[in-house]
Amino acid sequence: MTTRAGTLILAVWPDVPLGEHQRYAYRVQDTTTGRSLEGRDLFTGAGAPVGPGRALRELAGFLAAAGEARNYALDNPGTHPDNENLFPAWTADAALRNYTTLIEFAEFDPNALDAEPSVQEKAGRRWISVVFLQGSEADEVLDLIARDGTEAAIEHLAGYDYGEETTQAALENGYVYEAPPTGAADRVASGGAYTLTYNHALGHVGLLRQLDTPPDPALLGAEDGQPTTARAQRGQAGSPARHAAPNRAGTDWFTRTPPTPPSGQGLSL
Repeated sequence: MTTRAGTLILAVWPDVPLGEHQRYAYRVQDTTTGRSLEGRDLFTGAGAPVGPGRALRELAGFLAAAGEARNYALDNPGTHPDNENLFPAWTADAALRNYTTLIEFAEFDPNALDAEPSVQEKAGRRWISVVFLQGSEADEVLDLIARDGTEAAIEHLAGYDYGEETTQAALENGYVYEAPPTGAADRVASGGAYTLTYNHALGHVGLLRQLDTPPDPALLGAEDGQPTTARAQRGQAGSPARHAAPNRAGTDWFTRTPPTPPSGQGLSL
């Protein structure tokens, strides 16, 4: 199971159990740097099985704990807070940048993630990321949504879609999902083959397209193959699957307390 948390892509999958304990493997990918981390030490307690939705939520909680520890260490040089060694330093830095989103997802109801998949998902439908924006670039689109609605935002962001070029870039970089990735507070709108996700509070917006569905020329306004207005205005800035740098201004890293893992090896649930 895969989800996006800010600029991070999180994935979990069942691994070989260790004794009575279930185990999940996981991957954490930072889309701003391209760095990724894989591990096999996400352990569950003995007893009733834990679904992938809860495992994914717990992974987000451990990352948030690492981000909080990193923030404390930066504010208090020479200290060694709990949870500082949960992940490598670059992962903790990335978690710090996405702390609020991780916490919101960690508190999300895991039953919603483990629910029966839709008919479309059962049929193997997948989505690719066309563009994901944060900061001032996202603010422009969020203002557009508030002013003209989600349809206008979808049409605007479709200017980032270069058809097969965007598809290949998403496949090569791993921006492919079994369902549109959303955080707990994200809002979702659809238009044709596109799915728009946005969050006014966290200041990000993204557009996804069904993998096996080409862009709609009428929506793009590019039946003759010429660039749309959005492409023309943005030029090379509108490259496929763009993932803008996060906006750290005004973030309150301590609005909530992430779950603290128990002592010992591994990320035990």
